[in-house]
Amino acid sequence: MATGALLGLFFLRRTALLVGWTAKQASDLGFWLIIWGLLGSRLFYVLFHWGEFSSQPFKILLYWQGGLMFQGAVVAAGLAAFMILKKQGRSFWSAADAMGPPLALGQSVGRLGCYAAGCCYGQPAPGFALAVIFPPGVPAPGGFPLYPTQLMESLGLFTLSVVLWLYLRRRPAPGRVFGLYLLLAGALRLVMEQYRGDFRGLPFWGQAPTFWVALGLAAVGLWRLTRRSRSPIVEPRF
Repeated sequence: MATGALLGLFFLRRTALLVGWTAKQASDLGFWLIIWGLLGSRLFYVLFHWGEFSSQPFKILLYWQGGLMFQGAVVAAGLAAFMILKKQGRSFWSAADAMGPPLALGQSVGRLGCYAAGCCYGQPAPGFALAVIFPPGVPAPGGFPLYPTQLMESLGLFTLSVVLWLYLRRRPAPGRVFGLYLLLAGALRLVMEQYRGDFRGLPFWGQAPTFWVALGLAAVGLWRLTRRSRSPIVEPRF
């Protein structure tokens, strides 16, 4: 996950140039968004898995033992970026567009960490040619084939990062790149939810809370993509 964050930050220094930012401005903002993203991802995990912490709340601080939710990172970092940029008088949507490809790349690498740790595992997949078998001692049930959901999502997110990068280079209207990120990343997660076998919170209307969060993010992305905009993507305000 740390590698994913660093690669995303490095990539952001390049994508920022396409929206009128400097590499330093992107790095400064990216640093704070990583901090807020970590806090948000931990908060969402705790909220959806409160049973793990209700008897021993101090474990909330032990984030290195696992328990982060990327959707929470997107929400928290997005709100933080909105407040920071509004205070500085900068364009939020242009900054968000620059963050779309790095977000997908960082998340893709982070999913490899999930695979290495054996978390976020899939449902049993007998007969599936690309199924994986985890050893004992990891969160995933060991000894029988499971869908490689971590690798499947990692590949999808890496592909999305490339698509967003190519789209950003075409200079679309502000918000379109980030809207596409939210829509496609949300749609990908909705598909992956059908293959996941780990606990992701108590079901609500037959689906895990993560399903509804992904649906909400995809809906915001669709709204942004269908919203008219007359401005070019480059909106430097410095």
